Formats: sequence, C-alpha cells, structure tokens
Amino acid sequence: MKVGQEIESIRKKLGFSVVFMCNVFNVSEPDYYKIIAGKYRLNTYQLIMFIDATKTPLKSIEEYL
Repeated sequence: MKVGQEIESIRKKLGFSVVFMCNVFNVSEPDYYKIIAGKYRLNTYQLIMFIDATKTPLKSIEEYL
C-alpha cells in the first residue's frame, strides 16, 4: 500500500474529514487528493504532523523515504 492510500484508509477508519486532513498537511483540498493519488510528495514535517494528529503509525513510510 502506498503512503497516500494508507493515509486515506486511516482517515476513513478514524472518521476524520477531508478538511481536517487538509489542515494537518497545510494543503488545499485538490492537493490532498493529489496526496492520495501519489502525485504530491509529503515532506517530513507533514508526515510528522499526520502521525501526531492521528496517533497512528504509517507502515508504508519506509518505502516513501
């Protein structure tokens, strides 16, 4: 599973809105959908913010970095 797909899966599992995720990553809604599609590369700070906000580890992060 790619990072963007894993992020979307976690978002749905935890019941967070897309707007909340946009705020976590500090991106617009179209950019969030690019993250899911794998067309937007997250920086380290954004990945840390996601893990902190969701309290969930990313299993696919090693492939991403």
